[in-house]
Amino acid sequence: MCLGCAHGAAPAATTRADVQRAEAALAVKDYDAAAAAYDRAVAGAPDAASRRLALTERADFRLLTGDLATAAADLAAVTELAPDDARAWHDLGIVRANLGDRPGAAAALTRAKAAAPDDPRPRLALAALRWADGDRAGARVEYQALLDLDLPDPVRAKVTWAIDQLQPRE
Repeated sequence: MCLGCAHGAAPAATTRADVQRAEAALAVKDYDAAAAAYDRAVAGAPDAASRRLALTERADFRLLTGDLATAAADLAAVTELAPDDARAWHDLGIVRANLGDRPGAAAALTRAKAAAPDDPRPRLALAALRWADGDRAGARVEYQALLDLDLPDPVRAKVTWAIDQLQPRE
């Protein structure tokens, strides 16, 4: 399945061409031209698959340029087009956390976890968010569930360390 595809459909050639123009502009650090090309890709997207691709790529660009609010809006639109897009939910959760929307971040990361239960990234982010928010029990549950996944040894060691740190102390 291709990136940006909705239900297996391929994005339109015109949308792909606008995204390619944006990427070419980025390659030479012409951010204004890149922004304009991404905006054209979104505005001209003729179908859901094209819109999903254009919004995803523009969100990545907005993250690169530090425009978190616009990136969050684009990612939210992607999740409406593709409610099972774990990457979009995960990225939306991270962006919302950085914008200070902790409940929105937790909700998005929970959706990412549901969409990709074998992907450790949403669980890691959700565990860290819960820990930072003082929900030690919730963080411990997320870290504990990570041990059931196929993790690289260094990540598994950090997860085990986190679980130890989160054990109730007497």
